[in-house]
Amino acid sequence: MANPNPTTSLYCRDIPDAGVANTVFGSDTSIMVARPGKTCCAFPLFWFTIPEGFYALVTKHGAHQPYVDSNGKSSPVWPSGMHLGPPWLKVSHLVTKQSILFNTQIKGCKTKDNVTVLIDVSIVLRVMGDDPETRPGDDPQNVYKFVHEVTPVGLQVQLQDAQAEAVRTLARSVYHTEVFGLRNVSHSELEGVQEKLFSQEAMDRVGFDHMERVSEGEANQEEKDVMGEHDYYDSLEAGFNVEAGASVADAMKVRLNRQFNPQGMEILDVIIKDIKLPDTIQSQMSQKTMVISQNAMQRMQQKHAMLSLIQEEEIKTLNQTHEEQKKELIEDGVYEIMMEKYRLMQLQSEGDRQLEKIATQMKIDVELVGVESGLTVQRIQDETKLETEKLREQSVADSNVEVAKAKAEVDVIYADGHLESAKNIAKAEKVAFEAEGISAPLNRKQNDHITFIHKLRAQQALAENDKVVITGTGGGNLANALLQADAALKESYSQQYTVDDHKSREAILTELAIASGKGDVRILVGSCAKSAVDKSVND
Repeated sequence: MANPNPTTSLYCRDIPDAGVANTVFGSDTSIMVARPGKTCCAFPLFWFTIPEGFYALVTKHGAHQPYVDSNGKSSPVWPSGMHLGPPWLKVSHLVTKQSILFNTQIKGCKTKDNVTVLIDVSIVLRVMGDDPETRPGDDPQNVYKFVHEVTPVGLQVQLQDAQAEAVRTLARSVYHTEVFGLRNVSHSELEGVQEKLFSQEAMDRVGFDHMERVSEGEANQEEKDVMGEHDYYDSLEAGFNVEAGASVADAMKVRLNRQFNPQGMEILDVIIKDIKLPDTIQSQMSQKTMVISQNAMQRMQQKHAMLSLIQEEEIKTLNQTHEEQKKELIEDGVYEIMMEKYRLMQLQSEGDRQLEKIATQMKIDVELVGVESGLTVQRIQDETKLETEKLREQSVADSNVEVAKAKAEVDVIYADGHLESAKNIAKAEKVAFEAEGISAPLNRKQNDHITFIHKLRAQQALAENDKVVITGTGGGNLANALLQADAALKESYSQQYTVDDHKSREAILTELAIASGKGDVRILVGSCAKSAVDKSVND
């Protein structure tokens, strides 16, 4: 792919590393070779990368290192991608695979008739470094040769010299009138030009002798004035110049390839961009064209004046003829009007008669249609009434059947509902019974707990009552009798005994109760000790 921006110089440039090669080559079209530097890093790198679109040369300790593929084939050019290797193995040169558009202006070129012209020529070239199996004629060794032997600057000098020599030789082979035909054309365009040059029309026009041209000159003068006399011959001359220029440009391309192919460079195309003649020559050519056009314009103006006079005379004659024809047409029109009025009156009479006939027939038809319509309406009404009665009876029967079905379905639904209700009630009672069975022991425990609480409260009340005496029933009848007597007589004889005597009596009663070895206790409350009625509790 050729770069669209032409360049007038070729050189080599140092870049920081191979990763920025695409950016550098894209921004500057004059670069053909780049020398990547080593990436600065605290640790040595054991790998390096080669970007796509470049021929890469690799060195080891400064010496060229060829690439060996898996098949053992050696090549001076390394493929793109990532490669592993020691830190001293690095990319030394990157050569672009793009086609370079090199432009040069060659001044002071002399044509065959010694006219100085300026020719601007561009050459599309590339380095022939691909694999010969994919692109015959290429050789990866050409890349090494270009970098170390040819160099971009050397190629630039050779191209400029070769272009100058080839363009001057090219210009010397043509006249200044043919120099604008020097350009490269496509194969299809060249075939179209050749087809026009060798067409039957071109042969007929070029093959006329001088006498035939003179005899037919006056007859075709009007056509020449309108279409242009020199247009066709100028196009033929331009076609011959294009054919000659194309062949010369192809020869120039072959000559340059013969010189640069051994150096590993291929010239893809030779483009002649611009050709400039001296101002005086261009002015003469323009004046020649203007003189031809002025002569044709004068002839056309004279013919226009003659045609205007002839047209005015013809207009006067036509106006007179039209006036006469107008009078005749007016007289004929009056007669035609009278005849048309007479025919119109006849048509009106015939129309009135036809209208009366149509009105009578229409009245008869309307009456017949009315009678038939009445009969049809009566028949339709009878049929409608009969169909209505049928539909009513059928509807009543159908509704009775549907009502019966609905009642039966309702009864079935009610029965199913009662059955489901009874089942649910039975299930509920069963669940209630089961719940009561589970809660009965819990309720019994709760009641026992409440009873125990009441007992504790009763014992607390007894403990707080000063008039209560607790004795055991297993200590002997004598001890019980003494305690009971002591409780009964305590209030009556309390004043007759001292405190010490009272304590001795309680100690004696206690020892008697413990010596009995039984824990039964009787509780005597207040003055009721004589009745010996009380509540018993476990010790």
